[in-house]
Amino acid sequence: MDTSGSMDRRTLARALGPIAAYAEAKEVPAVRVVCCDAAPYDLGYLPAGEIAGRVQVQGRGGTVLQPGITLVENVPNFPANGPILVITDGDCDVLTIRREHAFLLPQGHRLPFTPRGEVFEMR
Repeated sequence: MDTSGSMDRRTLARALGPIAAYAEAKEVPAVRVVCCDAAPYDLGYLPAGEIAGRVQVQGRGGTVLQPGITLVENVPNFPANGPILVITDGDCDVLTIRREHAFLLPQGHRLPFTPRGEVFEMR
C-alpha cells in the first residue's frame, strides 16, 4: 500500500474496505499488509475483516514502492503463490513484480509504466 504523502487517508480507507470484504467472501482469514513510502513498513498479517478499521498508516514521505514489493516477494512466511495487490495513486517508481499481481488506483489515475498485472479503479 502506497502511503506516500500523495495518497490521502480517505483514498486508503476507500481501498481497504472492499479488500476486507473480498477477502472475507473468499474465506481468506488474514491479509499481509505492507505500507511503503520510501521504505517498507511490514504490518504483518491482519484479520481480513479488520483491516479497514485497524491499519495504522505508516510513512507519508516520498514514493518508492519497489522495497515493499521486494519485501513481500522474499519474506519467508508469505505463500509462494500468494498474489500481490498494489494500492497506489500511480505517482510511483517503475515496479518489477515477479508474481501474480494487480493494481488498485483512484479513478482517473494512471501508472507511469505499462503494467503486466490487471489494473482496477476505485470509484
